[in-house]
Amino acid sequence: MELQKGEHEAVLNGVRIHFTIRGQGPPLIAISGGPGMDARLWDDFGGIDDFVTIIAIHPRGSGLSGDAPDDAYSLRDYAEDVDALRRHLDLERPLIAGWSHGGMIAQQFAISFPDDLSRLILMDTSAFFSDFLNDVEASVEAFRGQPWYAKSLEALRKEWAGDYETDEDLAALWADEMKFYFARFDHRARAYHERTKDLPVRIGPLKVFNDAEAPVMDMRRSLENVRAPTLILVGRHDFITNVAMAEEMDRHLPNSQLVVFEESGHFPLVEEREKFYQIIRNFVSG
Repeated sequence: MELQKGEHEAVLNGVRIHFTIRGQGPPLIAISGGPGMDARLWDDFGGIDDFVTIIAIHPRGSGLSGDAPDDAYSLRDYAEDVDALRRHLDLERPLIAGWSHGGMIAQQFAISFPDDLSRLILMDTSAFFSDFLNDVEASVEAFRGQPWYAKSLEALRKEWAGDYETDEDLAALWADEMKFYFARFDHRARAYHERTKDLPVRIGPLKVFNDAEAPVMDMRRSLENVRAPTLILVGRHDFITNVAMAEEMDRHLPNSQLVVFEESGHFPLVEEREKFYQIIRNFVSG
């Protein structure tokens, strides 16, 4: 099937899934973060659609896709949607890229469907949490002098405590706390924040992850069976999916390389755009 650029929808595994196709070159399915975040947080993908055809999936229950029945928001559910999209588009072995929670989905896909991808890109994500997540408030202390610090810290505390009732409540908290996800909230970060801060955020998938999956998630042993060459990217100043988490994935993946972005937090495609572009290009070209 020839990939038609633009906005598309398909019913996959009983859920209405929205996806965007853009760019040129080998197909790359891009899985966004969250859970519950909008896939448009990828923004312009750091320009890598110069050399790959991006298929950006809005995960079930997120962005422009429909809700899943019975709160079916496990990593396996998401990975099966990626495989269903791959088959829907008649893609034999696409590249798979996942960012943050999307990187967890990408790992699950590579574990569940090891013969159905050519290469794997994991950006600012983790296979495991409990031993590596630092004191969140201490991690953002470097921003204390910023005029927005107090408001953003309060938003972070409320989000982590589950102190919100509606999707709109959560989206407002995210718009404030996301400033901490950069190494520096400079002109690039501010421009990106302005472009994306009003995107919708949905509670349902996040609640399932926080309550049921995150406390027990551990894919490390399963990563040893992943055969696809894997690129692991992480920002040095990412407080939520940190360098220790990336190093742990690198230890368990049999064919991986780890690149640390020294001037980035959770957004290397924004903060170190040129390096991000070149690293991905080199990896895709083999």
